[in-house]
Amino acid sequence: MGRGNSKYRKGTKFEWELKRILEREGFAVVRSAGSHGVDLIAGRKGEIYAFECKSTSKESFYISKENILKLLIFSETFGARPYIAIKIKRDILFIDPYLLKLEGKNYLIDYYKIFPIALSFKELVGKK
Repeated sequence: MGRGNSKYRKGTKFEWELKRILEREGFAVVRSAGSHGVDLIAGRKGEIYAFECKSTSKESFYISKENILKLLIFSETFGARPYIAIKIKRDILFIDPYLLKLEGKNYLIDYYKIFPIALSFKELVGKK
């Protein structure tokens, strides 16, 4: 198997993991396979979220401007709050894409830079 397949499997595994934990918190969740700019759509009592999911074992990686734009356009059309859901250094973090800074044609996701602006799962679902 090629390296791309392994990366794809890791991302898909995280999508299913996030889907399960959101459902445990009472969300209805739909997985959107393919490159629509959104991987999961979750809703609970009027709260609607659209997630682009990424998983990495590295401390930093890039997300293309095109992927972020797809997420923002979809979310606006759907009426959802957009988040990039990231599994990084064993943490699951949620980043508001509007808080990211464009660096050339990509957005840098660096664990230590995003940690202060990211939400934990408990913060996202409103648990103390």
